Amino acid sequence: APLGHHRFRMNAPSLPRRSALSSFLAGFAAPWAGLRYMNRHPKLWRHGILPVLCNLVLSAALFVGLIYGWFRAYAWLGTLFPANWWGATLAVLSVILVAALEIALAVAAWIVFQGVFCGFFYSRLAREVEIQLGLAPDRMREVPLLYQITDALLDLAALTAVAVGCFLFGWIPLIGAPVALAFGLYFDCFVFGMDYLDYPQALRARGRSVQRAFARRHRAATLGLGSSVMLLTFIPLLSPVLLTTAATGAVLLYRELEE
Repeated sequence: APLGHHRFRMNAPSLPRRSALSSFLAGFAAPWAGLRYMNRHPKLWRHGILPVLCNLVLSAALFVGLIYGWFRAYAWLGTLFPANWWGATLAVLSVILVAALEIALAVAAWIVFQGVFCGFFYSRLAREVEIQLGLAPDRMREVPLLYQITDALLDLAALTAVAVGCFLFGWIPLIGAPVALAFGLYFDCFVFGMDYLDYPQALRARGRSVQRAFARRHRAATLGLGSSVMLLTFIPLLSPVLLTTAATGAVLLYRELEE
């Protein structure tokens, strides 16, 4: 009987593993999965409306500041150069440079403020979803605001360092630009995906080292979620809603990956 029992265990079929592509697609679809879940449970929108409004105000303020700063810089630069073709060329190049710097500053500010203010509300929303899914409140911790600030600053530092490295690597002839672009996109998507999967893990008091290990173990799903979040940031009006439902989708995705 023991021999037959061992033979049965050796020949028993294992559960099928999800392919990398299906894992990526599951992560990519997480914001819409979160949207469907919140629509089936409308009471969750009481916790979702604040991050939506916060995201709208933040995006509008950064856009207005970007336009205003560009026009002020354009008016100021126009007085610095002589009125000839060389001065006009320098003025155009300076305006392009200033625009690039302003965009970089706006992106950096968006990462920090979105991570701090919206991240706090996303964490509260994730907590409510976890309670609804059966996780006892006494098994979770309140994620402090200082944690959100530190997390946002660490992400900004990592993204800035990689962006500078990719910029320098991009000057290598032939292979530099495409390799730098591919690696930069890969890293950005990975960080954004890890950030959203952070919400259910932070509620379980898991540190960044554990979160990074989880993201690496489920790399395809993390990249899928991060790719979706990155694309959504460029869709006006719709992005505040789906970036909020992505926090709910990240909880659902985390539970699925853990199972």
